[in-house]
Amino acid sequence: MSAGIMPRKIAGWEFFNENVAICDHVRPGGLKSLEEGDRKVAELFIDFLSPCSRVVDVGCGAGFPGLYVAPHIKKLVGVDAAPNMIAAAQRNAAKVGITNVEFLVGSADSLRFGNEEFDGALLCGLLESMDWETVHSTVPEVWRVLTSGGRLVVLDRDWQNVLKRGPLRETDILYEKGRLVLRLVELTVSPHMEKDTRYLVDPNSSLGQRMMAELGDRTRVPTAIDRDDLGPKDVLDAWYDEAAQFDAETLRELFASNGFSQVRVDSIPVWDGVLFLTAAK
Repeated sequence: MSAGIMPRKIAGWEFFNENVAICDHVRPGGLKSLEEGDRKVAELFIDFLSPCSRVVDVGCGAGFPGLYVAPHIKKLVGVDAAPNMIAAAQRNAAKVGITNVEFLVGSADSLRFGNEEFDGALLCGLLESMDWETVHSTVPEVWRVLTSGGRLVVLDRDWQNVLKRGPLRETDILYEKGRLVLRLVELTVSPHMEKDTRYLVDPNSSLGQRMMAELGDRTRVPTAIDRDDLGPKDVLDAWYDEAAQFDAETLRELFASNGFSQVRVDSIPVWDGVLFLTAAK
């Protein structure tokens, strides 16, 4: 793509703000209502955080797993940069009848709390949605708001499993929300990172008609069409986000280098393989 619209960078939360359902795992009926993988994740967080009194859920999304932790502690405060996620979390809290929670719009890398306000913190799927710069500014903020001896638990996908499963570069045609999109996903090993670029294509252009023909009646299909095939008249808009990714060692080092102690990382066979970190301030 030598001319035309160049992709603009967006933050991960902007994508999730428009796609709330992707991470809305909250179901009425307690743990027994959850699918096996979701229940296992919720139980891991509950087991580690139940000795805590006041827990902050950083990047709380639509309320999972925080709403399942909340009945086991005195107070849970969730914060997320995506307003639509916070609205979903508030609806979910009402739906499941949890009242000892508060959900606030705010940035993870500039938490709106005083020093040492919480004796527990949870981050579920948050860091893997951020670029490396934001990751490195978020972890010190989590440290700041925790009391001495406060507990931290983190869950993110295992990058080594991702690299084993698929190619380092993949292109798809998507048709979502009435929009025709060419999506390019690129994985890098050093640094561990996923770059997700999306081109909104005019379906009436010649390339758009070709993409629609490939798509048929499906909503997603792999394609050999690449960004070099895009002309300046094909693209209506373009954006990308970069997301840091972690193997066990990089996740352990991230928190150890920021002053956390008792750092332990386990590989958990749920959601296609995740890393589960526990630590203390």
